[in-house]
Amino acid sequence: MPAERHQPLSAPVQWVEKHHDRADTHQGRRIFWTRLATGQVQVGDTLRVFPSGQTAQVAQVLNTVRQAQTVGAGQSAGIVLDREVDISRGDWLLAPDSAAAPWQKSGQTEIRTTVAWLDDEPLVVGRVYWALHGHRWVKAKVKAIDHRIDIHTLVATHAPELPANAMGQVVLGLQQALPVCPFAVSRPLGSLVLVDPASHRTAGAALVLA
Repeated sequence: MPAERHQPLSAPVQWVEKHHDRADTHQGRRIFWTRLATGQVQVGDTLRVFPSGQTAQVAQVLNTVRQAQTVGAGQSAGIVLDREVDISRGDWLLAPDSAAAPWQKSGQTEIRTTVAWLDDEPLVVGRVYWALHGHRWVKAKVKAIDHRIDIHTLVATHAPELPANAMGQVVLGLQQALPVCPFAVSRPLGSLVLVDPASHRTAGAALVLA
């Protein structure tokens, strides 16, 4: 992932490992395991936690065999911070605010997406689904179906709903803001999975356009 590696850091927290018996109180006592979506991380970097906005410095970076190492996009890492910060699974570790960060224009709660619909129940305006972004779950409401895309010709046509195996451009309203960016810029930041809240079936895949 050479392109993603040169972007500012973004990393979804997948697992929090606690060390209650660690004697060193000069740094945090937890390891935040993640697979970096963009950028790279090394000791001394300043990180911002999403959504809390707290900041801390990186005290240690561990690779998958727990050796100290600088880690880049597409690789897994365990990150130890210089102090205790309230972070849990589903949060994101981000580079401090930067004009170069791909998610800077996408902190809003409304996103335009291309949706590949998988469920037998059609996608219709007004329905609410669970959306999985990284390891974070938020509710997503279908606010509009701009058009359906013919998968053979790519011609856009008006459609009041998306049936199974159809694709279309859909506007989603999110219950909470997410650090998203266009899928063309970053695959991890620009993709979501939609899940039916009643049946718990995977209903569709959404790629962020803007």
